[in-house]
Amino acid sequence: MKRDHARSLLEQSLAELASARRHLDYSFQQVAGLPDTLKGATEKQLESAEAFTGRFARSVDLLVNKVLRSLDRMELKPEGTLLDVVNRAEKRGFVNRSEELREMKDVRNMIAHDYAGAKGAEIFAWCREQKPVFDAICERVSGHASRILSV
Repeated sequence: MKRDHARSLLEQSLAELASARRHLDYSFQQVAGLPDTLKGATEKQLESAEAFTGRFARSVDLLVNKVLRSLDRMELKPEGTLLDVVNRAEKRGFVNRSEELREMKDVRNMIAHDYAGAKGAEIFAWCREQKPVFDAICERVSGHASRILSV
């Protein structure tokens, strides 16, 4: 029974991440022509940039807090801290260095707490630069999860 529940949680988490990534891809396309500094951006463009960074943050959250933790349950790994989760991601080969995911989580926290938008341009530029890295991590995780689920 526990294994079926773990499988269901992993499948649901992967579906949520896939949906979030589709929305993130859409936002990424909307901001493709904007300068990293956001100088001269209209209110609509700033809104698109904010949507992009917010979607990046939510996607990172889904990956780390739901998908990787569900994968740990499926593989009968002990529950642990965020550090345990990202270290296991490195051991599985999802990331080159666990610091990649830790930095993404740190920036996610910055996004969540940058109420006045004081670091908006810096965060925007970083998220846009890191999106291909994030996509590659997600693809490796999804491939691994698919293999696990097919057994």
